[in-house]
Amino acid sequence: MGPRIYIPQPIPEVALNRLREMAEVEVFPYVDRMIGREELLKAVKGKNYLFALGEIPYTAEVIDAALPDLKGIAAMYIFPKFVDIKAATSRGVMVTGIPNMLVETTAEFTFALIMGTAWRLPEADRMLREKKWKQYQSMAFLGTRLFDKVLGIVGLGKIGKALAKRAQGCGMKVIYTKRTRLSPEEEKELHVEWRELDDLFREADIVALTPTLTPSSKGLVGERLLSLMKPKALLINTSRGAVVDEKALAKALKEGWIRGAGLDVFEKELPHPDPGPVPELLELPNVVVTPHIGSAARETREEMALRTVENLEAMIQGRRPPDLLNPEVIGEPPRDTGDRIG
Repeated sequence: MGPRIYIPQPIPEVALNRLREMAEVEVFPYVDRMIGREELLKAVKGKNYLFALGEIPYTAEVIDAALPDLKGIAAMYIFPKFVDIKAATSRGVMVTGIPNMLVETTAEFTFALIMGTAWRLPEADRMLREKKWKQYQSMAFLGTRLFDKVLGIVGLGKIGKALAKRAQGCGMKVIYTKRTRLSPEEEKELHVEWRELDDLFREADIVALTPTLTPSSKGLVGERLLSLMKPKALLINTSRGAVVDEKALAKALKEGWIRGAGLDVFEKELPHPDPGPVPELLELPNVVVTPHIGSAARETREEMALRTVENLEAMIQGRRPPDLLNPEVIGEPPRDTGDRIG
């Protein structure tokens, strides 16, 4: 009998086929709901390896349910906070993640969200479908062009830099802020200009949030920063929901402090029983919402799944997996994750 692997929701076929060449694989088959707690506890029993994805909690209880057979957990995630890595480590179970393979995809998606929000594409789609479009060249519906506008990027890391290139391709000026300012040479090469946080919010026509979630960025955007923005400005968030105070954002939108927002991430997401934005945001027509799909390109998800398979294959063959998150289980020093919390 070969190694046994459990996958708690469907993955790309190309990755599943590779796994089936090396192990017995069981997959939770549904895409219209998350696996329940009792279902998961039952399913992991007797499995040697668990594929982790979809924010499905691999708690100490789940890990214990898979013992003593469990040898490793492979997460299709850069920073899988839904896996209790501490519990796995204390039980000698390896946990792997994946490297950041999402830069170009997430930058592309962020720019798409900027365009969709600026041009009010979801509203235009609804207006036409509901037969409310009554005039050609009507003043009843106007969007915002990106050409000659100022994009302010909060957190100019890899994704922020890739986003800047896309914005510049549309004739936008890019300003940025981050904890450590770039060198003058880097700023010149990237054609970006530094601003203090408050000044960025005052000057930008569109503010795009791309920072890592840390104690300093959690709750960063609240009433004070929102009140600094231009009345015609837009806020875009594809980083982490906890960076924004959603109730403050809803107030800013309802009271006309800013024109609109595009949100792919929220303070509460799956597997929370009531995921998504606060209800007030869903009621506003000037908010574009998407269900955390910044990596949901078919090609990218296949690459992510195949990298996870590589980690599983290494564990099965007794090799050190390339993306080991708890190297102390094999006698190496722990990884330094800095102050990242999500």
